[in-house]
Amino acid sequence: MRVATLVLGSLLLTHSAEAQTPIYRCAGGAGTVYSDRPCAADADLHEIDDSRVTVYTPAPADKQLSTKAATKPMKAKSPRQARLPDPAEHRLTCAKLEQSLRDVRTKMRTGYSAKQGERLKMRQRQLDQRRRLEKCG
Repeated sequence: MRVATLVLGSLLLTHSAEAQTPIYRCAGGAGTVYSDRPCAADADLHEIDDSRVTVYTPAPADKQLSTKAATKPMKAKSPRQARLPDPAEHRLTCAKLEQSLRDVRTKMRTGYSAKQGERLKMRQRQLDQRRRLEKCG
């Protein structure tokens, strides 16, 4: 069944609406087969229902660029985005986050009450999220 669907899909994609060639449907032992040639004497001519197909024709690329540039003004970068982070400062921040995560995990292994466990889990989630935001490896 999947093969028949793939074959029909490829036939639909390869033929344009202006110059459609006939598509034949043949029922066999392996299932239904679609082909551009009759595969047996009892092959049925298959009519494609393209009433539910929508075709999008984009504008030429040079017009798209000019309209986008005209409608969307460039934003000025905020001072925070403009400055590049200091690599040494980034490594230090990541190291602190890793150490805090190790401390939380160590505490979780040593034992805790239910209330402490919930606090530790929340702290671990916060540290993991901050680590992702800081893009620490």
